[in-house]
Amino acid sequence: MNSFTSFVTEIPFSYYSLPFCMPQEGVNDSAMNLLGELLMGDKIKNYPYRFKMYTNETKIFLCQTKPLLGDEVKLLKKRIDEMYQVNLILDNLPATWYIRREGFSLRWTGYPVGIKVQDVYYVINHLKFTVLVHKYEETNVARVIGTGDRAEVIPTVGKSGSEKPKYMIVGFEVVPCSIQHNAESLQNLKMRDLTRYEELDKEAQAQMNEELSGWKLVVGDVFRAPRNPSLLCVMVGNGVQILGMAVVTILFAALGFMSPASRGTLITGMLFFYMILGIAAGYVAVRMWRTIFCGDHKGWVSVSWRVACFFPGIAFFILTTLNFLLWGSHSTGAIPFSLFVILILLWFCISVPLTLVGGYFGARAPHIEYPVRTNQIPREIPAQRYPSWLLVLGAGTLPFGTLFIELFFIMSSIWMGRVYYVFGFLFIVLTLLVVVCAEVSLVLTYMHLCVEDWKWWWKSFFASGSVAIYIFLYSINYLVFDLKSLSGPVSATLYLGYSLFMVLAIMLATGTVGFLSSFWFVHYLFSSVKLD
Repeated sequence: MNSFTSFVTEIPFSYYSLPFCMPQEGVNDSAMNLLGELLMGDKIKNYPYRFKMYTNETKIFLCQTKPLLGDEVKLLKKRIDEMYQVNLILDNLPATWYIRREGFSLRWTGYPVGIKVQDVYYVINHLKFTVLVHKYEETNVARVIGTGDRAEVIPTVGKSGSEKPKYMIVGFEVVPCSIQHNAESLQNLKMRDLTRYEELDKEAQAQMNEELSGWKLVVGDVFRAPRNPSLLCVMVGNGVQILGMAVVTILFAALGFMSPASRGTLITGMLFFYMILGIAAGYVAVRMWRTIFCGDHKGWVSVSWRVACFFPGIAFFILTTLNFLLWGSHSTGAIPFSLFVILILLWFCISVPLTLVGGYFGARAPHIEYPVRTNQIPREIPAQRYPSWLLVLGAGTLPFGTLFIELFFIMSSIWMGRVYYVFGFLFIVLTLLVVVCAEVSLVLTYMHLCVEDWKWWWKSFFASGSVAIYIFLYSINYLVFDLKSLSGPVSATLYLGYSLFMVLAIMLATGTVGFLSSFWFVHYLFSSVKLD
């Protein structure tokens, strides 16, 4: 008997820490090796059951435990809730439990301590074993008695071949059962007096199967509209616009159409591509908005206006505030008032009309139909073991790991006057960032659905968009340890203001990648699987 374990807590416990039957000769520890079993938390002990080779046995009554105390009942229920498995070992082979449902065979190592069905706890108190053996065909083969350090080898040379054939164990299967006994009828029973057994309740097995596919339970809520749906659509539209601008600009620079030697070419190209891609921003935002509201086309003009003003408005506010600091310092880096007027005219005369045109096409395009219907009453989300937003914030570490080295060279070229030429490598890093953001958001969305959390919309956005938090922390680290010559509160405020503007754009771009990939995944998942 090894320690019983759970994939929910990953904390092993001794089998005899629960009120189970103990061997008549007492509990003995098996010899273990330090680096293997001890470090893995294995505690192998003897077990009350006895097996005879190639002998079928039934009617075995093991023992009857004393009445359980209140603390023992609570501990037993806790171990059942935590899905602990009992791990039996016969001839160094683990006990295996097979469940066959709908043509599939599920394999479990060990068997559960108990099962919970509709707030009722059932303890596994009866076991049906099947030992698979293989016959030795060779003669004059040494017999091995026992296993491990206690094995004894007995040579058979010189003995006649009329001995009984030898067998080796090749499989160890178990079927756990739960039987309601009459305590009074068991008082006079001794060992090998129990004759009945029955399998686990079908509902209990169905419940354990549902643990493997909990996402099916939220089929009626997975496409329920999120909170602040218009804001989500606006941020996704701006993210498409920013991401498209970054991809086209870096690609053109990598192909040599924009050289860093030509001053201002990159900034001019970024502004031009950003304004042109307002069509894509309006189209995506309005079509997503119509999809959330099941094809309703009213209000698409308002959504388009918000897309055209959301990120540019925040950028205008940040840059204006920083520009006042530069004017107060009489710096040549301050943007002239005439240039401000030109930027506003470009914004309202080119970017806004193109965004409205994109919204018009998005309103005329067919909305994406959901593969399942949404229930009128939302399903209650069960209590989670860990806060979901903690996982969302931690997910940003993986995308950050793909670009933090390249981020140092970009920061150095911006703040230390170094020329940046490796746009081809930057395009590869950007591609990897998009792929990792999509994968992280997709995996986290699936994890939330499996625990019956159907509020995946915003979480899928911020799962990949949280990389911006780590980039901003890296910017602070760069300010403290690399920009040591930067002095004065005005300089630090300018640095942090521009960094905030940069991480806001990155959050919108990466969050959009995560949301769109998760939306495609959820739509594909529930449209490809046949649901009862």
